[in-house]
Amino acid sequence: MFCPKCGKEIKDGSKFCKHCGNKIKPKAPEQAAQANAPTQTSSNDDRNKKIIIGVLVAAIVILAIVFVAFGTGLFDNHSQPANAGNQVQQSSSSSSSKAVSLNSFPVSEAPALAQAVKSSGGNFPVQFQSLSLSKAQCLYILSKSISQIGSGHPDATISVGDPSYASHPSGSDSSQTIARQNYVDMSNRFSSWIESNGFVPNYVGIYTGGVPDISPSRMLDICVSILIDYGNSHNLPASVKV
Repeated sequence: MFCPKCGKEIKDGSKFCKHCGNKIKPKAPEQAAQANAPTQTSSNDDRNKKIIIGVLVAAIVILAIVFVAFGTGLFDNHSQPANAGNQVQQSSSSSSSKAVSLNSFPVSEAPALAQAVKSSGGNFPVQFQSLSLSKAQCLYILSKSISQIGSGHPDATISVGDPSYASHPSGSDSSQTIARQNYVDMSNRFSSWIESNGFVPNYVGIYTGGVPDISPSRMLDICVSILIDYGNSHNLPASVKV
């Protein structure tokens, strides 16, 4: 402590200053408390700072855990059903298909119809969306679609009508490979015959019209094969085997 009169340092608790002899009055309790206050306040501030730093560190750790959990898909696996991905895919697939009718059948839906015909196992009529299609109608839609795609009109629509089936179907159905140019020509002649006559021809020639080579049933198989391939690759196959 220091003498309040001469300012020189003396021992704590001294009653007189050894330098000037001044009587040292003891400090009141309030003064003693005030003298110690800065130290106590400083101690409290340090403690508060430590608490704040601890809270901030804990918050950072919690945020880091949350980000890691989201990044690894932990929450997604528990918040979504196991087949959620399939549901989205099916919904997207359904929304991409176009509405069909006998007056306006989109060529873009022909691959799906071809798959439906294949899945039917040769049983007709085939149910496709809202339509119940006969064998003659399927033959016309599929052959006309190949003709339209081959001529560069994959976005065209077809007026189906209600053609009848061949009255005397025939054809040798010999095994061979038909190139794209030839099966597109066959499909064009086959569908054109149905448009002109209102019924399926008894047969269709591979290279020139009137040659009894391919029966209507085999023509249906050929169209189904071509359009399923087209639906998968978005290109007509280079050839098809009979």
